[in-house]
Amino acid sequence: MELRHLKTFHVVAECLNLTKAAEILRYTQPTISLQIQALEQDIGHTLLNRVGKRTFLTPTGKLLKKHTDKLFQNLDELEQDLRRLEKPYGNLTIAAPEFYCSYYLSQLLSIYVKVHPQVQMKLLCYNSKETIKLVESNRADIGIVAGKCNRPGIEEILIDQEDLVLVASPLLVKSRSAEELFAEHPFITYDLEGVIRECLEEIGCKPLWTIECGSEEAIKRAVMSQTGIALISDVMIEKEVRQGTLQVLHRFPKRLLTYLIYPRDQRDYSTVSSFVDVVLDVWPTFRA
Repeated sequence: MELRHLKTFHVVAECLNLTKAAEILRYTQPTISLQIQALEQDIGHTLLNRVGKRTFLTPTGKLLKKHTDKLFQNLDELEQDLRRLEKPYGNLTIAAPEFYCSYYLSQLLSIYVKVHPQVQMKLLCYNSKETIKLVESNRADIGIVAGKCNRPGIEEILIDQEDLVLVASPLLVKSRSAEELFAEHPFITYDLEGVIRECLEEIGCKPLWTIECGSEEAIKRAVMSQTGIALISDVMIEKEVRQGTLQVLHRFPKRLLTYLIYPRDQRDYSTVSSFVDVVLDVWPTFRA
């Protein structure tokens, strides 16, 4: 079976109209008829029936169409992948917590699209746990997360280290210690695992109750409104501490590591690799 004959049959089977198929393929109708006949001879079965002016698929034609649907979908995907190997092309979805989206990725995307305007960018704001899930399930091509990913098949590149601080509103603190605040107010967080749990153990504080927030920005705003206390990156609250709207209760020696993550099998695609290169080049300048 020749691929061009299969392609002709596939278009005819989609249209069920030889005139329309001829327009799409830029063939004459006799050429299409000859290619269908040649394919029928190869297979040994009739593929099309004509009733009046209407064309119908035979049972064999329906079976063949099922397979040509898969065949040409795979060929389309192959062509797209080959183009992505050659140069940045197609869609690129980036996922990250709101803080990274607002402070870093908006600038990174601006730099990237100026160099690669043909790439269609999509930015998703999710917390680090959800970002990992998106990358792991191939719903995002690249993620920026706080803390290690530790997932098989996911590549991690360390791009930043941030100081962690325990903060509260000065109106909430007054003269109370961290232990007293934990006893009287909720701990606002998006997670109680990993580095956050280790930091709380370091100061011997265990939250009696917590409020879960989906983003670091929401956590900061909740603390500023005297809802409770939180452990957060110092980068996020530099301005608020300087203005006196947030007060640092404790600064931890353990640092929050920021990673760029992506599926390991995507590294050779130029769309992914070119964005990774931009992140590695530009990210250090944010903290300079």
